[in-house]
Amino acid sequence: MTNSLLTKQSENLLFHTFDDTLRPQIEELLALGKSAGADLVEIFLEKSDNISLLAEQDDISNVCPSFGIGAGIRVFLGKKDGFVSTNDLSKAGLLFALSQALGMLGLEIGRQKMSNFEGLKVLNDFGIQKENWLNDSPPLSESSIKLLDSTKLLATKNKNLQVRRASYSRNWQEVLVAATDGVFARDIRLHQTVGLNVIAIKDKNRSTSARRYGSSGNPEDLRTWDIEKSASDLNDSAQKMLHAEYVEAGQMPVVLANKFGGVIFHEACGHLLETTQLERGTSPFHDKVNKKIAHTALSAVDEGISNYAFGSLSMDDEGMEPQNTLLIKDGILKTFLSDRAGALRTGHPRTGSGRRQNFSFAAASRMRNTYIKQGNFSPENLIESIDNGLYCKSMGGGSVGPTGQFNFSVEEGYLIKNGQLDKPVKGATLIGEAKEILPRISMCANDLDLAAGFCGSVSGSVNVTVGQPHIKVDSITVGGR
Repeated sequence: MTNSLLTKQSENLLFHTFDDTLRPQIEELLALGKSAGADLVEIFLEKSDNISLLAEQDDISNVCPSFGIGAGIRVFLGKKDGFVSTNDLSKAGLLFALSQALGMLGLEIGRQKMSNFEGLKVLNDFGIQKENWLNDSPPLSESSIKLLDSTKLLATKNKNLQVRRASYSRNWQEVLVAATDGVFARDIRLHQTVGLNVIAIKDKNRSTSARRYGSSGNPEDLRTWDIEKSASDLNDSAQKMLHAEYVEAGQMPVVLANKFGGVIFHEACGHLLETTQLERGTSPFHDKVNKKIAHTALSAVDEGISNYAFGSLSMDDEGMEPQNTLLIKDGILKTFLSDRAGALRTGHPRTGSGRRQNFSFAAASRMRNTYIKQGNFSPENLIESIDNGLYCKSMGGGSVGPTGQFNFSVEEGYLIKNGQLDKPVKGATLIGEAKEILPRISMCANDLDLAAGFCGSVSGSVNVTVGQPHIKVDSITVGGR
């Protein structure tokens, strides 16, 4: 094999640029995998340039830059796959990684078979208009000043804010995906996120409030961030909850606010609609396509196309363009989120949902921007429909079981009395199970809004958007005192 990976293993590929010049080397590597007997071979190349900052009180307490480069090689045979990652991008390193991935499936380079690999398609370059994103993003000095401005502004709001924290992260990524089915695609991604956190203390009373803001594909996002609005919102929440009484536990109707209220749908239901869960046999909805799983008032989507949304992308990590995927329509389950492996093993078609944290993970079916669609009611209509219940303005952390059992704390909550908001309450926890709660979401307001977040699963932590309009849950268990 003249001028091949096998005879020139010591030479490096020119990975300072991800472009069409890599085609010959990549095609040769893919052809070797096919000739060893693989059904499909996929290569994911990545470069990353990230930085995170933390401001505590009036000082920058932590600066953490990180850089990465590497490759993930995945091999399919039947419904099985083998995956190996490496940051050795020499020809020898990539060949060794391919050999290991093949070996997981009992295949071996050198046992030559006829290869029907016809080469890669024309490079689908989504990154060509994004080359300046990294240089256009705020430098360390500018982002540090912006964070300190936010913590200083919080200090002026109220002397009870005894802990003031602000964090910023900028994640830049260049990727190239190639596979023996002809996929050849490149992209550049940019995500920025800001988190604010305060603890208010007065006498023996204490409250905590936090917010997160984030975007994709917008280098100017930190510069245009309205810190006055964010600081006022955070302080207002912390002060209202400082003297709140504990809520009494019980079964009651609940109104969940928009934006981050959608975290419950994301965690308790969204994950159950990923083919990853179908492969594990843990989704209670595995046989419910075209059947009713929710109230007729509820429709939900997952998409990767909203401008600047934290979970948006030009292509997924398998080189497929994103879609607007209708998950639930008028209470009827319509489809699942599927990646390459999920489509192979479950039969559900790919939806552009193959995502991974970085090159060290194999892609898996993951959510992007996931939200309940808005309805025709006003938020006031939902509250007015309840005699005695709970209004959850801001959600905190929680946990979810493998089949959708969940519990989430309410960061900022208010009692509802006779259709009106009443006194603030603390200590509330929403407890339930997805398959029981979905049929009880009986009203959706007309104020859909989204919120940035991070989601952890089998393929690492990825940027996502959660969201919903205000929704009414007819009955749910509220933990308290």
